[in-house]
Amino acid sequence: MKRKIWAWIAVIVIVAAIVLGITTIHVRNERLRRLYTYSHTLFVHGWTGSIKSEERMVHAAAKSGAAKKRLVIHVKANGKLKYKGHYFRGTKNPMIEVVFDNNRAGEFKDAHWIRKVVKSLKARYGITKFNAVGHSMGSYALLYYTLLYGKNRNLPRPNKLVLIAGPYDGIINNHKLNQPTDLPLSKLWTDMPNQNKLLKNGRPKIIHSEYRMLLNLRKQIPRGVKILNIYGDLENGSNSDGVVTITSARSLGFIVRGRVAKYKELKVDGEHAQHSSLHEDNFIVNRALINFLWAK
Repeated sequence: MKRKIWAWIAVIVIVAAIVLGITTIHVRNERLRRLYTYSHTLFVHGWTGSIKSEERMVHAAAKSGAAKKRLVIHVKANGKLKYKGHYFRGTKNPMIEVVFDNNRAGEFKDAHWIRKVVKSLKARYGITKFNAVGHSMGSYALLYYTLLYGKNRNLPRPNKLVLIAGPYDGIINNHKLNQPTDLPLSKLWTDMPNQNKLLKNGRPKIIHSEYRMLLNLRKQIPRGVKILNIYGDLENGSNSDGVVTITSARSLGFIVRGRVAKYKELKVDGEHAQHSSLHEDNFIVNRALINFLWAK
């Protein structure tokens, strides 16, 4: 009887070892598939953001083995660039964090600074295309840059964009002290929960000024761009992440759908869907951006 019990235990141990071995091989193969793809990825923060807004996403990508952190580029208030870190040609999937020292300049100024950054990266390292991850106004700035300069052959070409909590058609006016009070930026905080909605064709019923700018430029978006649009729903009745409504975030679809190579949406629900929580150790967001950017 004891021999039978020990025999069954041996069988279970062997089967478990085989399953574990298969799983380990699968994970290793998945990491290899990611490591042997090649692309440069910029991370861009939003209004009043900083490098802290990007660090945890960058750390998650590095920890997964999908990419490596290489550079931090500070954009000074006067537009001058300051590089930190070491870049090696041939690095697989290098990540580059862009930090605006004036983090209240707004998305339109940020878009022009992004142009300066990628132009500098081309001159220094010969970069001809890039991926990018943006949060909040950083998402809007990346989209605005893509519409303005995406077809410019003298600049690196946008490839894949992960846009998180982008306020394309308004930001909720929460009457907070960090909101701008001067024009034209003060006009951006004019949205309200459950005030707007998407029509059947995906166009928002209410068109705010910043959305109209994007609409006027939508024919200029490069066809080859791939976009993942991530937004949050707190499920508290506001249909928002607390700062950006679902309607504002999803209004991106009307601008790009059918005009780009790929467009996907991902909704994050519950407490992890809060505007800032979408970039702070958010497993769902991290997994999605890693797979979208680097998995084959």
